[in-house]
Amino acid sequence: MDRLISLLAALVGLIALGGAVIVHNNANAVMQRQAAEIAQLRTALDAASGQAEPVDTGFAEALLALQRRIVSLEDSARDDAEHVAAAVEDADAPAASAAQTAAYSESGPTSDCIPLGTRFMAQAGDGFPICSTNVVVNVSAVTDGSAIIEGTGPVAAGGFGNLPVQGCTIMVFTADISGFAEMRVSCT
Repeated sequence: MDRLISLLAALVGLIALGGAVIVHNNANAVMQRQAAEIAQLRTALDAASGQAEPVDTGFAEALLALQRRIVSLEDSARDDAEHVAAAVEDADAPAASAAQTAAYSESGPTSDCIPLGTRFMAQAGDGFPICSTNVVVNVSAVTDGSAIIEGTGPVAAGGFGNLPVQGCTIMVFTADISGFAEMRVSCT
């Protein structure tokens, strides 16, 4: 019986030793995994604090699009000025160009005016001469969804209206309750 007790004691000791080894191995594995994660975090922090990579917000693309739009508007204004010069020089033009000469005028303003085809903002009481034409856009009122133009009447946002000068139209892009309207004048 003494032998059985000693064998039983030896077996319990071996089981305890095996459990201690398993716990030790698991603790070592957890420590190694945590050490690897800490090393990765340190590397990431060093890289982030050393030089942050720029975040692309689309600003450069928007700036380039704006630059292209400005160039396009400048080209359009230059073309309109060339058309005006050609219309003024060609006094013997056939009857088909009568509408064009009615809109374009040699005595029309060339500074402090809105170039043809250029979008502009207006509010009630504003008056804008259109460059190289006899057109003056006088805004009587701006309501939610329309602008009232002298000589044209109300023009709904997204719509066109005929100006009193032959061959010229005005388009209202937006008109809102705050009293501002975005519009553009075109003449043929």
